[in-house]
Amino acid sequence: MQKKTLFILLMISMFLFVAACSSDKEASPENNEGDAKNEQKSEREKVFEETDKVAKKFYKAGFELNIPVAYEMLSPKGKEELENQPYVTGIVSKNGDDIHGKELINKQDYKKIKNKYTDQFKDFEKLNDEYEIRRYGYVYGESSKEVIYYVEPWRGYEKDESDFNFISLKKNEKGEWKVKKFTEKKPDKVNDWKSGKVIHEYEKQSTSNGKESYGFEEENK
Repeated sequence: MQKKTLFILLMISMFLFVAACSSDKEASPENNEGDAKNEQKSEREKVFEETDKVAKKFYKAGFELNIPVAYEMLSPKGKEELENQPYVTGIVSKNGDDIHGKELINKQDYKKIKNKYTDQFKDFEKLNDEYEIRRYGYVYGESSKEVIYYVEPWRGYEKDESDFNFISLKKNEKGEWKVKKFTEKKPDKVNDWKSGKVIHEYEKQSTSNGKESYGFEEENK
């Protein structure tokens, strides 16, 4: 009887000891640190969900030369640069002169020029999935509030490693994401252009740029 009682007491003591260890583990600083890291990661994911959308919107506007939309997404300094620097759009007037970005900032001017030279403007949807977007998330920090993206192609429909752009997003005082800069030059903060995480992978389509295959081969069989 005494042995049985002793055995029961021993089992109860072991149970209480294991429970106490589990409790200490849950309350340990290491575990709290893990929770903090998970919370921080979640916050970063929320940031990237937002910036991914902003980057794609600007990419689409830039690709289509929808300058009024792109202009509104720029930082004050970016707007000033577009207004004063000769950003070549690739649109050529009937007299052979290049049309610069600053000539398309005004919505009415943009509509007028686009209607006049419709065939020289591109449609982002015609890319289908034949484009690539990379995010350099490691650039982002609580102090810098900056995320950089790589997009390809930038000017033409065909994927070309010489036709790309880097889009730098920065959070302003109001908590809005603005385009700090867009450039063909790799930013210093980016280690290597391939180091970014691919958030939209290039996929070759059977039909390209809205052109349909007539299927002569099938008809001749």
